[in-house]
Amino acid sequence: MILQRFPITSCCLCGSSEKLTGEHKIKASALRKEFGREALVIGTAGPTKSKTKSAQSANSKHLKFNVSICEACNTSRTQQADREFDNFHDLALEKVKINEDPSSVFEMDRYSEGSEPYLNVFRYFAKLLSCHIAQVNAPIPIMLAKFAIGESAFNRIWLWVKTDPTYHQALPYIGEHQYAAHGGLIVYGDKNTNEPNAFHSTITVGPIQYVFHTRLAPTEKIEILEKYPDFLAWCITKVQHAKENPIPESTLFQFGLKDEDA
Repeated sequence: MILQRFPITSCCLCGSSEKLTGEHKIKASALRKEFGREALVIGTAGPTKSKTKSAQSANSKHLKFNVSICEACNTSRTQQADREFDNFHDLALEKVKINEDPSSVFEMDRYSEGSEPYLNVFRYFAKLLSCHIAQVNAPIPIMLAKFAIGESAFNRIWLWVKTDPTYHQALPYIGEHQYAAHGGLIVYGDKNTNEPNAFHSTITVGPIQYVFHTRLAPTEKIEILEKYPDFLAWCITKVQHAKENPIPESTLFQFGLKDEDA
């Protein structure tokens, strides 16, 4: 087996049922740094109007995944990755303040490719993406989960760090503002068969957007075909719907699916 899908009563990363905890869709420390003690309000961006709801604080259940990870995965196994994301984000904010590309943080010696700080930044997004995948009851690539909890150095995550287009568009009208967002889970599908071939998501804190995805290996695609017919059918239906109802270009920009300079 090269994919894993655990029950809702187990950690979605390692399968343990001991001391389960909730994982934030956007890191709580990043939210507190962005919003301070202000009460948070949650809404949905896009053409469909939605009611906003109060989240009270960064620890609200509304800001967490419905799936869980165990205490060990949430602390000792991923704590270094969590802390490295905080460090990276602070440095990226400094770049934005002086009108530099936030992705240029990767040019620093600390984040030389393959270094432990470099890998830990990617591990943070591997954890988030694993939780997004588990939340739709999809199988998670085992190597992605092992990378997330530090049991592998094989990086399965592609990451794009940039300024958020929604924030950037609002800036001339309302100035700098408190803002955070996540892009849920997007599944890439084969244009001919509609079968899944990648998982994609985004998070934004302040002006900076992180766009990240992982691609399924050929052997993982085969295992989905053979062992996960329910998820396969769900993907085929969703991809076909997307083909029949093309995503607006503005939404493609918003979710990092298209480069505005392309």
